Amino acid sequence: MTNEYVAIYEQSLIAQGPLETIVRETMARGDGIEPIVLEIESCKRIEIEWHGDPDTVLARLHGHSDSARGKRGRPKLGVKSKEVTLLPRHWEWLATQRGGASVTLRRLVDAAMKNATAEERISMKQNQLYSLLSVFADAPGFEEAARAMYRNSRIGYEKAISPWPEDIKVLLLQKFDDIAAIHQGKDSEAS
Repeated sequence: MTNEYVAIYEQSLIAQGPLETIVRETMARGDGIEPIVLEIESCKRIEIEWHGDPDTVLARLHGHSDSARGKRGRPKLGVKSKEVTLLPRHWEWLATQRGGASVTLRRLVDAAMKNATAEERISMKQNQLYSLLSVFADAPGFEEAARAMYRNSRIGYEKAISPWPEDIKVLLLQKFDDIAAIHQGKDSEAS
C-alpha cells in the first residue's frame, strides 16, 4: 500500500496522493511554490528539495542521486543511532538476548506499539493531529480546534474549523473521527 500525502500552501490543500502526485501537481502550477507536505497517516512533515524538474526532485526523494549510486555496503534502512541510558542490570539482560541489544530493543518497542492501550493510542493520534492542525496556527479558530480535539468535542472542533477550506475540513474531521473511534472503543487497531 502506497503512503498518501497532502501538500498545503497558504492554508489551502493543493495536492493529495502519493509523493509523485504531490511533486508533479505542485510543480505543474509553475509558480515556484514550496508547500508543506505531510504524510496523512502519521501527519509527519516531509522535507522536499524543490529545485529542478519533477524527475530530479523525485529522484532526490527516493535517494537516487548520482552520488548515492556508487556507494557500497548495507543499504540505508532509515536506522538512526541515538543514545539509550539503562541501568547495568538492563545492559546485562540485553547482552544475553539473541540478536543483541539493538534487535531486542526494536522487538520490545514493536511489541509495546502493537499492544498500546487506548489512552496511548489516543495520545499518539492527538499528537499527530496537532501536528497537522499546527499548519493552520494563524487561522481563526486554531486554538479552539486544538482545545476541542483534546476534549474530544466534535461539535466544538467542527465549529472551530468551520471557516476553513472544505477539503481541509474533510481531512481534519476524518483525523478527529479516528480519535473519537478509539474513545468509543471502535478503532480497528484495538483488535
